[in-house]
Amino acid sequence: MKKKRIVLIDDDETLCEGIAFILKDEGYAVKNTSDPAKGMELVENFVFDLALLDYKMPRLTGVDILWKIKEKNPNSKVFIVSGRPFIEKVLMEENVSSLIEGIIKKPFREETLLEAVKGALEGIGE
Repeated sequence: MKKKRIVLIDDDETLCEGIAFILKDEGYAVKNTSDPAKGMELVENFVFDLALLDYKMPRLTGVDILWKIKEKNPNSKVFIVSGRPFIEKVLMEENVSSLIEGIIKKPFREETLLEAVKGALEGIGE
C-alpha cells in the first residue's frame, strides 16, 4: 500500500520537527518546513493527502496555504493547528470552516494528533 502523504507547515521549528518525526515513525510520507514560503512551494509542487497548517505564521497564514491546497486538490484533508483562543470563530469569519477537517489545539498530546490524522486518512487511496 502506498504511504499517505502529509505536508506539515508550522513556524515553530522544534514543534514542526517533532510532529514530522512522530508521523514518519507511524509510516507516513512527510514533507515539513517551518518557513511558510517554502511550505507554499511544497503545496504548489506536490499533492498531499493531508495537511497540518499552523494558523499564524510570518507573512502567510494557514488559511492562505489552505486555499492553494484546495485549489490544487479539493480532496486533500486539512487541519489547522493553533494555540489561538477563539480560533473556531476566526476560521468561521474567514469562511473556511467547511474546508477543514478540524482544529488541533496547541498544546496537544501525541495520541490526539495521531487519532486525528488516522481518522482523516481512513479510506483514502485504498
